[in-house]
Amino acid sequence: MVDKFEQYHSTQTWFAKNTEIYTSTRDRALELISKKICEAMGIQSFGIWMFAPDRESIREELTYLASGEQSHGTVMTRKESPIYFKKVEMERVLSINVLDFDKELLQFVEFYMKPHQVHALLDAPIFSDGVCIGVICCETTEKSHQWDINDHNFAAACADFVGRFFEAEKRHQYEQELKHRIDHLENDLGKKLEDLNTAKFSLDLALEGAQAGKWDWNIKTGELNLNHTWYSRLGYEYNELPQELATFIKVLHPDDVKKTFDALNDHLSGKKPFYETHYRMITKTGEIQWCLDRGSVTKRSPDGEPLVATGVNINITPIIKLEQSLLLSERQLKAMIRSLPLPVAMLDRDFNYLAYSSKWEQEWGQISKIKIGNKIDIKALDNETTWVDYMTRALSGEILSKEEDLVQVTAEFQVWLKWVIQPWQLASGEIGGVIFMAENISQRKEAEIRISQSSKLSALGEMAGGIAHEINNPLSIIKGYIDLLKRHSLRKTLKEDLMLQYIDKMDLTVARISKIINGMRRFSRESSMDEKVIYSLNKIIDETLDICLERINNNGMALDVKYFTGDATAFCRPVEISQVLLNLINNSYQAAITLPHPWIKIECEEGEDFYRIRIMDCGPGIPPAIKAKLFQPFFTTKDIGVGTGLGLSISRGIIEEHHGQLGYVDDASNTTFEIRLPKVNKADN
Repeated sequence: MVDKFEQYHSTQTWFAKNTEIYTSTRDRALELISKKICEAMGIQSFGIWMFAPDRESIREELTYLASGEQSHGTVMTRKESPIYFKKVEMERVLSINVLDFDKELLQFVEFYMKPHQVHALLDAPIFSDGVCIGVICCETTEKSHQWDINDHNFAAACADFVGRFFEAEKRHQYEQELKHRIDHLENDLGKKLEDLNTAKFSLDLALEGAQAGKWDWNIKTGELNLNHTWYSRLGYEYNELPQELATFIKVLHPDDVKKTFDALNDHLSGKKPFYETHYRMITKTGEIQWCLDRGSVTKRSPDGEPLVATGVNINITPIIKLEQSLLLSERQLKAMIRSLPLPVAMLDRDFNYLAYSSKWEQEWGQISKIKIGNKIDIKALDNETTWVDYMTRALSGEILSKEEDLVQVTAEFQVWLKWVIQPWQLASGEIGGVIFMAENISQRKEAEIRISQSSKLSALGEMAGGIAHEINNPLSIIKGYIDLLKRHSLRKTLKEDLMLQYIDKMDLTVARISKIINGMRRFSRESSMDEKVIYSLNKIIDETLDICLERINNNGMALDVKYFTGDATAFCRPVEISQVLLNLINNSYQAAITLPHPWIKIECEEGEDFYRIRIMDCGPGIPPAIKAKLFQPFFTTKDIGVGTGLGLSISRGIIEEHHGQLGYVDDASNTTFEIRLPKVNKADN
C-alpha cells in the first residue's frame, strides 16, 4: 500500500507537471484538480467555493463527487453561519467531525453538514495575492473518518495550488488586455509615423536656405526651374546652363541616368508615394558629387495625370565618403579577424556571423555550418541553453571566460576549451554584438595530464623502496606463521584454537598488504577526469601516509601528525589532493634526511572559510634566490635523475583548480609549505 505522505507528494507532483491543467478551460482544469484530490484523499466530495466581492457570502464554483457528478451555484451567506466564515478566514485548515466538534460550530453543523450527510469536513482557505478569495472543501460521508496531519498539510497545499491557478488565470487575462493595448498603441504610432513622414517631406521642400538644390519640373513642357544653390554647388553661375531637363541629364553621371529615371517613373506611375534616389553629378571642374534627390508630384490634372513635380537634392558626398571609409574599415577588420591565429568569431546582437578567423573555421567548421550572416550553431555543444545565456549576458556588458572547460561535443567526443565571450561596441557606444573566442586546448591539456601523471608516478617511485620493505615485512610474518603451522602439524601438536589464532594474525597481515597495494593503485591511476566529491581531509592524509610511512619510519625519521579535530571535508578529487601531499612529504623527506635528528610534521587547522594543512621539516628554510623560482616548471635543486622540477608547479595548479592556495610560509622558523582548501559551503560545487 502506498504511504499517505508519498501519495500526497505524488499528487502535488502531478499537479505541477500536468500540462492539461494549464491549457484547458477553467471548468475543465478545476474538474481535473477536484477529481485528483478526491482520488488522493479517498473522499466522496471536493468543492471549491469563492467569496463574493462584499465577502458576505460564498458561491459554489464547483463541487465534484467521487461518482463523477458535479454541482454549481449554491450560495452560503455569512448570516447563515457567521462562526464558520470567521474561522475559515482565520485558520490555515478547518477540521470538523459531526461526532466531535467545537460547539461554536453547532449552527454550521446543523445548517450544512447534517442535511448534506457530511460526517467529516476539512476546509482550507484559498489565497491570491495575499487575500483570501475562497475555500476548498474536502468532505466524506464515512462516520469513522479522522483527519491526520498529512491530510491537513495536503489540504492546505491544495488550497495554495488552486490559489496559484487563479492567479495564473488572472495574469493571463491581464496579459491579453495588455497585448490589446499594445496593439492599439502600435497602430496609433504607425499613423503618427506616417504623419511625421509627410511633415518631413514638406520640410524638405523648404531646404533651399540650407544649401539644398531645389527643382520644379513642368512635366508637360519639359521646363525645369533650378534654384541658385543647384548651380553654385556644381560650380556654375546661375543660368549658365539652360533650365531644361537636358541640362540635368548633361551633368548626371552616365551610369546613373537609367536608375534615376526609373525611380522617377515609378513615382509618376503611382508605384511609389514619392520619388527618391541618389546619384552622381559631374561638377564644372569634372569632380564627382554624390546627391540625394527627393521629390513628389505637386499638381495633377482632373483625371490624375501628373503635371508638375517638385523636389530637392542634397550634397551627400561627405556621407558617401564616410560610408566608403566605414566599409573599408569593416573589410580591414574582417581581414584582421580572419588572419588571427586564434579561433575567434564576431557576432551581431542576434548571434549571426559578421566575421570569423580561419582558425575558427578550421576548428568548428567540421561540426557546424559557418557562413557570414548565418546564426552561430551551438547545438553541437553540450547544454546549448547555457551558452546562449552566456552570450545574452555579454550583450548586457559582461565579460565571461574560462581558462579550462571540458565540453561534450558529441556522445563520444569531448574537447577542452579556453573560451572568452565579451561584448563589442558600435561607434555610438552601444553594444553591437559579441566576440566569441573558443580555443581547443585538448592537446595542451592532455600533455599536462601526462606530465602530472608522470610527476605522480615519479613521486611514487621515490617511495618504492619503503613500499617494498612495507610489503616484505608482512610477507615474512606470514611465512613465519606458515612454518609454525607446518611444525605443529608434523609434531601432531596443532590444536584448533592455536590454528585459528595463527590464521587470524595472517589475515590481519594480508589486510595490511592489501591496504598498501590499494593505496598505490588508487594513487597511480589517472584522476584528472574524476568528478569532485565531498571527502574527509583526515582520510586523504591517512591514505597518503599508507604509501610513504614505512619509508619515513625505516630511515629513522620522526613523523608527527596533528589531524583536524572536527569533521573536515572538502569538495575535491581526493587522489589529486593526495598527490600534492605526497609531493610535499617527498620534498621534506629528501631535504631533511641528511640532517641530524630529522623530522617531518603535518599540522591541520580549521579557519573561518578554509582548512589549512602545513607540511614542515627540520630544515632551516629556503634561500630567497631559490624561493623565487620554487613554483616555476622544471626548476629543481635535486640531483639529476632525482626530480623532474614539475612537482610544485603541478601541485599549485591542482590546488588552485580546487579554488585553494599552495605557498611557501616565509615567517616560519623551519621549512614550511601550506595548503589552503575552501570549506564545502565555500567551494564552487
